[in-house]
Amino acid sequence: MRSRFVNRAKAARVVLAITLACAFVCVPHAFADEASSGASASAASSSAAAPAATSVDGSSENLVDPTQRADNSFIYDTTIESLFDESSLYEGRTVQVTGEAIGDLIMANDAEGNCWVTLTSTDVDNPSSISVLMPEEQARQIDHFGRYGITGTHLQVRGEYHQACAEHDGLPDIHATNSAVAVRGVEHPDEFRGGDFVPGVIAVIIGAGLLSLYYIIRERAR
Repeated sequence: MRSRFVNRAKAARVVLAITLACAFVCVPHAFADEASSGASASAASSSAAAPAATSVDGSSENLVDPTQRADNSFIYDTTIESLFDESSLYEGRTVQVTGEAIGDLIMANDAEGNCWVTLTSTDVDNPSSISVLMPEEQARQIDHFGRYGITGTHLQVRGEYHQACAEHDGLPDIHATNSAVAVRGVEHPDEFRGGDFVPGVIAVIIGAGLLSLYYIIRERAR
């Protein structure tokens, strides 16, 4: 009788141990499933609230978020000729262009001590020029202004573009905020090249010889 009671007690302890082990294993999984289901539900609700990102070319790397707002502080790195070709796009925007300083430095006669610098495009196939209003200390970076025999300093200018500036007679210009030298100016002095005179000298000699031959033939004909 006592051995039967002992056996039942051992069986009860085994059953209790198995029950506790099952509870220890199953309860964390239940909480994890509940958390994952909650996260899925929140993700589904957020995706339903905001439009999904769409791809321009069908790839997953080039996505467009329709909820992103436009950033007016974006800097348009462009060319001088593009400012005139697409002036409505750049109107009132911050642009960055590179060009050669030409002509002369002209003071603006304003309270800020600004001056005018003319920048011309470095593309010989699309020559375009634009006036740039900049502080005098920035204009001091220019060591040469382009003209005959001189290649002007190439400046990279950043500022606000105006297609028809209301402050300056409705002309297109850039109000510069930053400028930096891209390429220093270079002088090209005239060089004496004797070889350039050779064709002329030969032509003079031939002409003198023909004239002499003409006089000789005329004298013999008398």
